Amino acid sequence: MGTRKANGHGHTYKIGGSYKTVIRHNGHVVTATAKTAQESRRIAKERTLLLPTFVQPVPISKNKIKLNEFLLEWLQNEHQHNIAHSTYLRYRGLAVNHINPLVGDYYLKDLTPKLLTWLLLQMKEAGQSPRSQQQARALLSICLKSAEDQELIAANPIRRVRNPQNRQKKISPLTESEVRRLLTTYKGTWMEARLHIAVLCGLRQGEALGLEWSDIDFENRTLRVSKQFQKINNMYTQVPLKTEKSERTIILTEQTVIALRNHWELLQSNQQSDNEWLQNDLVFPGLHGRPRSPESDYKSWQKCLKLCGIPPKRLHDARHTAATLMYSKGVGIETISRALGHSSSAITSRLYVHNAEEPLRKAAEMIDELLRKV
Repeated sequence: MGTRKANGHGHTYKIGGSYKTVIRHNGHVVTATAKTAQESRRIAKERTLLLPTFVQPVPISKNKIKLNEFLLEWLQNEHQHNIAHSTYLRYRGLAVNHINPLVGDYYLKDLTPKLLTWLLLQMKEAGQSPRSQQQARALLSICLKSAEDQELIAANPIRRVRNPQNRQKKISPLTESEVRRLLTTYKGTWMEARLHIAVLCGLRQGEALGLEWSDIDFENRTLRVSKQFQKINNMYTQVPLKTEKSERTIILTEQTVIALRNHWELLQSNQQSDNEWLQNDLVFPGLHGRPRSPESDYKSWQKCLKLCGIPPKRLHDARHTAATLMYSKGVGIETISRALGHSSSAITSRLYVHNAEEPLRKAAEMIDELLRKV
């Protein structure tokens, strides 16, 4: 739980192209507006020095702070440092394009569950997906809790707003025969190791593109997943994984180890013949050894599928494939969850293996065998 701002401290939020600071000091409310947040706070603190020492306490006015002012300031100066950059960009887009245009001009004290329910309904009617509505609600939930902790509002109204329901998309993993065809077709090529990491190890795209050779222990057949690539300010940067449980060690198959060794030799050969090669430790680099873009990686995946006569699939379906392959071979949910880096086995069960037919087929065969004995 947050705590009330101490006497002499306050909060700063953005208004148009300026910043406004509000400080409660000895029963007075002091405000200051300037071009920067730092300057605004400095002026406000200087003004507190001009106040009389002894005054009768007066209630702080909390009726002048609008949602659009508070939301963007809080998101930029506080919450941005607690989330991934891609999440920050997504939240800011929701705030600027959907939340503020509809309810941003309301004062914080005037926000109600009915009004916020209307906001989500308007997003739905405008064609926004249930996932976008859920994210907008989540953003408001965290933001308004901060306002509640600062005693700017009496209670968080979003708590009484139902979370929009999102029908789970049907996953489309590759079949066992398609996996064999894919890996056989590209054996000994540049794409062999990348396909192994996708359909057998189940790494997310950012995790795969962020892999370094130092993450792989050939002798013990292990692969350490500890970082990912993200595009930040138009530059591809290695960043920490989303959650602690996303960091994991995967045991590689013998065939995957062979594919990775062959891939390393191909890279060494290419480095020697490319004068522009950028020396780095990336397992799956792009042109001249530079970081590989997700777009280029995705196009290569689709080309592989097309050449093998496999219908187009999302690259994330390769991750589904790894999960369903393990499940169909009797691997437990908890083990699959650890291999995929999920925060709980419930997520694994719900998202990845609910449509795996092989265990159900085996169960039916066991019942048939039981009935034959009757």
